[in-house]
Amino acid sequence: MSADETRAMVERHMAALQSGDIDTVMEDYTDESVFIINLGGVFKGREAIRPFFETSGAMPGFTQADAYVEGDAYFVTWRAEGIELGSDTIVVRDGKIVLQTVTVVLAS
Repeated sequence: MSADETRAMVERHMAALQSGDIDTVMEDYTDESVFIINLGGVFKGREAIRPFFETSGAMPGFTQADAYVEGDAYFVTWRAEGIELGSDTIVVRDGKIVLQTVTVVLAS
């Protein structure tokens, strides 16, 4: 995918997440997608990933700090209420998220 296509797909994904539209969020994953987060481990496939989004929901105070895109890779840093720093790396292929890593540093 081009950087523009990757950016558009991830921005749509993030907007759906912020609006609480979990069904649309989950359309961006496949049964082979891998989601890795420092606060929970490794999840593979829609069925395993969905509960994470259902419990985390929209994040009050979410603000994006930086975003970088190269081809099918998207990296973003962000903050939200109770979160000092968050970062996601998302790899998109054929319009779907194949890999997402998330690091969350909780506010002290």
